[in-house]
Amino acid sequence: MVDAEKIKNIVKKTGKNIVNSTQKIPAHKHCRICHEPIPVNVELRVCKNQECMEKHEKDEKNQKVVRIAMFVFFGLFALPYLFALGMQVIG
Repeated sequence: MVDAEKIKNIVKKTGKNIVNSTQKIPAHKHCRICHEPIPVNVELRVCKNQECMEKHEKDEKNQKVVRIAMFVFFGLFALPYLFALGMQVIG
């Protein structure tokens, strides 16, 4: 059988260790590419590593292209529907 008191003591000790360990870690963010700790006051969430900066710029460009393509395709699918709706209202 499981000893409930033993488990409670283990959980209590573990909880105290977690609280103590979090007080020692300074506030920080993590690089979006390599996940290295970076200071909180950094504007971009990317470290100063050149590879990370290049990858971040490439990702931003890709996101912009995908966003534009999404709106274009949405417009292409919405136009026939709006045209049909307009024809029903007019005719």
